[in-house]
Formats: sequence, structure tokens, C-alpha cells
Amino acid sequence: MACSMPFPPAHAALLTIGVSCSMSAAAADDARYPLDLRPCAPVLTHAGMTERVGLRELFLRAHEFQGLAVASPAAASALLRMLYAIAARITGLDKLGSNVDDWLDRRFELLAEHASFAPKRAGEAPGVDEYFAKCADGLMLYDPQRPFLQDARLAHECASSSGINKLVLGRPSGNNQVFFGHFTDDDPAPLPSDEAFLHLLAQLYYGASGQCTPRTVNGQRYGNTMAGPLRRVLSCHPLGRNLYESLLLGIPGPDSWPGSSSSEDDLCPWEDDRPSAVMEAPAPAAGSMSMLTARHQHAVLLKPSPDGGSAVDATITWALRENRPEVRDPYLIWDEAKDGMLYPRKADAERALWRDLDGLILQDRGDKSRGPPVFEGLTGGQLPEEVFQHLRVAAYGFDQDGQTRDRSYFTAVTPPLCTLLTSSGTQPDSLLALGVKEGREAAERAAWRLETALRSAWRAYTLPTDDDKSGRRLKKGKEKDSGPWPEAASAAYWPAAEECFWELLDSEDFTAALPSFGRIALRVFDDVTEAVASQPRGAKAREGARGLVRSLLKVRA
Repeated sequence: MACSMPFPPAHAALLTIGVSCSMSAAAADDARYPLDLRPCAPVLTHAGMTERVGLRELFLRAHEFQGLAVASPAAASALLRMLYAIAARITGLDKLGSNVDDWLDRRFELLAEHASFAPKRAGEAPGVDEYFAKCADGLMLYDPQRPFLQDARLAHECASSSGINKLVLGRPSGNNQVFFGHFTDDDPAPLPSDEAFLHLLAQLYYGASGQCTPRTVNGQRYGNTMAGPLRRVLSCHPLGRNLYESLLLGIPGPDSWPGSSSSEDDLCPWEDDRPSAVMEAPAPAAGSMSMLTARHQHAVLLKPSPDGGSAVDATITWALRENRPEVRDPYLIWDEAKDGMLYPRKADAERALWRDLDGLILQDRGDKSRGPPVFEGLTGGQLPEEVFQHLRVAAYGFDQDGQTRDRSYFTAVTPPLCTLLTSSGTQPDSLLALGVKEGREAAERAAWRLETALRSAWRAYTLPTDDDKSGRRLKKGKEKDSGPWPEAASAAYWPAAEECFWELLDSEDFTAALPSFGRIALRVFDDVTEAVASQPRGAKAREGARGLVRSLLKVRA
């Protein structure tokens, strides 16, 4: 949808584009690959076209873009955290201290009265050009002293490289099996520098734990590392009508900052020219900037081609010998374990986003889960009405194990959530928002009954005796006794359940959620077991288990 806020005058837009083009031309021959000027970030225009722009142009024209167009969810999630930090610097939202009301008022003003990042803000906040000019030395992808988000010391601290294939999550390297593409270390395919930039971000945030290229520091040699801070988690981000709104909405409020943002130590890595102390215990995040951009456990160094147009090799190793102190990431759903510890919700490629929707919108969840802290400041009254009415959520997930296995990645986007979020202070959650939770619980209850009934029916149909009674829990290692029916039913049930969920949400009525999902489960049960219905043994097994699903309807079926 087109933005209703005013755009800058036409002559100003032309002037901005002319300056940007001249800067890009001047940077074209710089083999260090300045990220603020070279086209490294994919974006989607309102016309539906994909462009690649430098970081400086991305902010100058943020209002012209629908959002990012990054193919890898891991890279998109990582890049957004970087952009949020820069947006906070440019707007001055990083310097408003701990007063949440003042911070919310300032963000409201930026969303309601400004069309873009391009005009310089009053006060201490730098303009776009001023910020990138100040940080230019730290934004060189291949600089020999300060390569962007890399450690130049690896050139002499690692005796060998890891290979360019190791940089790309999903590419096989070493003796790993081929899944996403036929790449081998014997014939490595160089990465264009714009792609290498995105894979660098993904590696630093989602990289694997375990064995890595050995690194020797002060005579001590280690060849293992810890996992990236976002490995295997589900990361949720607010979406506005354009990239300008999305970046402002995604900046976490002061109540979620780990420390004082006025600290001189609260710096993004590209703002800090001091080398990291790799053998010392890492300090906690000093504030919002370091929370978003300086939590990496890996150290990386890219080797460029002579002209800087591509990365031909990479070294990936450990950056720290101790884990960084825990931080409650503002974009994750947090669940509470029995011991009271909070842990982030894992990314599951088989679990659709709507099943986590109540975890995003409810303030009083009635359980031990907590929604992403960034959404606590996105209710009605805290945002301009037009922005609030179009607020959506994008979720980025990478289904991985804790070490080296990458299974699948996914992206999902919700419809506008304004009807689910409170627009006044009278009650923490609307009845419709509570209905979302009830609907999700009903769908999962119906799915459990469907799976249980099919396990029981399969055992009754295939086992020669009735030793395994209906409803009896399977022993460990006997999952194969469940047969093929539960998996086939799950593949048919959940897509239909999702369609039913959105229909109930559109009607704003979840009172009949359980019978609605029960009818879907019963239909799937009948379809999956239809092949044996004509056999006496199969019909008996089928009817003996069918009642568990049929009872969800509370009527005879």
C-alpha cells in the first residue's frame, strides 16, 4: 500500500539521487568495497521491483521501498538488527535515556511528521550523510586493518583458511553431504561481494558450534567455537507500510535495553576501532547498540579478489573462549522452563507462524511464555493511527540443530494486527486476542486427538494381539509402531487448520473453534483410514479409534 505521508519535494529527490550516483561512481573502483556506497543490500520497491543499494542510499530512500528483499531469512534477520542500530543513531532514539514516555513521544513524532530519514534531525542526532561519513572507515568489507565485522588478525593467527563454501550456510564443505547445491572444496565458486556481505551477517548470527579452523592467540591454540546468538531461533519483526516505518518500529525501546545507552562503550563494531580482547571474559552488552550488533561468537575474515568484486576465500574460527552474558533479545518469543530460566522459542519449519501468533500479541498470556519485548511498545495510542492500522509481523526462522546441521529456513508474514492489539488502556488484551489463543489451543488439541486415534487404529489393525491397548503410550524406540497414518494426517490437517483459523479470525468469533477443528480432524481421519475401511479388521480398528476424534464435535457424526 502506498504511503500517505508526504514525500520530499521533487527537486530534493533529484538532488539526493544525483549525490548518491556520484558517490557510487567514485566508489566503483575502491577494492575495499565500501558498504555505504556499493550496492550491497537488496530492497523491494513499491512497484514490486528488486534493487540493490548501498547502505547510505537505503536510508536516504527508505520511504521509497516496501522493505528488504533478502532471500535468506538468516541474513534478513541479521541485516535488520544492523539497520535498526543505524536508524537509532540517525534519529537520536539511542540517546533519549531511560525515560520510556519521552522515547515513545519522539518515535511517534518521527512516524507522524517525517516522511524519510533524509532530513537532518534537530538536536544531537546526525543526518544520514554525516553518520556514514563518520563511520566510513569501519564499513569497508575488505579493509586490511578494519574489515567490516571481521578480524584482520586471523591472517596470521590461523595457519589455514576454512574455504568460501564454509561461509555459506547450507553449502556443503569438507566431507559434508550435498543438500542445497553441488559445491566442492576442490572447485570453490567465488561469491560476489554483495552476496558475501549477506552471508557474513548470517554466519555471525546463525553460525554453528563445534569444530572450526584452529586459531592461535598468545601461544594458545583452539579449534572449537560456540554457536551464533540466533542459531535455531524464531526471530519476529514489525512491518510498516514502507522500510522507513519498519526500521523505526523495530528499534527496541529503553525498557528492553540491557544497560545505559549513554555509555561510551555502547558502540557498533563499525564505530569502534579498538581490537577485541579475545582471551578475556566478554563484558555484558552496554546498551541497545551493542545488544543489536556486537554479540558474535565467531571471528571471520574474507579474502577478496584483486578488484574487490568477489570473495574467493574465508576463514571462520572462534572469537571468544567464553559465552557472552545472556541478553533478552527483543525480537524473540521467550518461554520459561520448569527451573524458571527463559529460553527462546526454536524455529520449526513444520510449525506455521499462526500457531505463535498469540505469543506475539498477548500481554497476559496465562502461561510462562513472554512475547518479543519490541512489541510491548506497538499498541494503539503509542503509534499514529495510520501506522497502527497497517502494522504486520514478519518472522524469520532457520530450522537447525545446535551444531552443524541446517535443515530448512522460512519466512512468514501476518496480516495487519490492529484488531488484535489493544487500542486503549482499559484492558491488557482484547477478547479477540484472547480468542486467538483459544483457537490455537483448540487446533493443537484436535491435532493431538487425531494423531493419538490414528496410532491406536494402526496398532489395532496391524498387531496380531491386543497386548498394546488403545491409548497406551509407546515405549521409547517403538515409534515405528505408529505406522504411516499420523504423518500423512499431519500433512493434511495443518494446512486445512490454518485456513480455518484465518476464517475464524476474519469472523472475529472463536467460540466454535474446537468443533471447527474437530470436523477437519475427523475428515482427515476418515480419508487416511479409508483404504482399510472395507476390511473387517480395518473397519473394526477404524471405528474403535474414531470416537476420540468424533467427540470433539459434541454431536453424533
